[in-house]
Amino acid sequence: MSVDIGGETYMINTDFRTIMDIEEVLFSPDLTEKQRAFAEEMEQYSDVSHEDACQNARYYDAMEMFYKGNIPEDLTEAMEQMLWFYSCGKEEKGKAPKKPVLSFKYDFDYINAGFLQDYKIDLFEVDQLHWWKFMSLFSALHDDCKICEIIGWRAAEPKDYKDKEQKKRIREMQKVYALPNERAAEEEKKREALIAALMGDGDISGLV
Repeated sequence: MSVDIGGETYMINTDFRTIMDIEEVLFSPDLTEKQRAFAEEMEQYSDVSHEDACQNARYYDAMEMFYKGNIPEDLTEAMEQMLWFYSCGKEEKGKAPKKPVLSFKYDFDYINAGFLQDYKIDLFEVDQLHWWKFMSLFSALHDDCKICEIIGWRAAEPKDYKDKEQKKRIREMQKVYALPNERAAEEEKKREALIAALMGDGDISGLV
């Protein structure tokens, strides 16, 4: 598959694994050494903020994968084409969830189990699967798939339920299926609360 940019044709990588890697690059909170060097050079030679330089470094890294190392000269159009493909060609964006409920990388085993259960497709063995086809199949997984159950737990809002036991159950399952960033954030909160307690009144109730 290819896209036309500036009158030139560029081959793109359409496989679902590549797009998962691209998503990981775009939304990772940390920069690689290569990305950090790119951002520092951009800050040095152009009038951009540190935040924008870091984001541009992520985009450039992602485009190298998407365009198979042959990035178009028109970087703005190249980025827009990549994001258009990532959104499966949909111009209208759906309402973003209030909190992350899925990580393709972290949840891949559960996703693969769902594909095996519903479609008899082993994602570890397929040579090529177009990202749009993957997303179409993923969105149609049956509700009894484990990944659908996990997404349901993560998306649930305890405050929307009146029953105390139900609220407790939701919170327990959200801890069980917390995404790595959420686990790290929770641990950081506990660490800060512990330090505050040790420096203050010594009250560490509720930290464990």
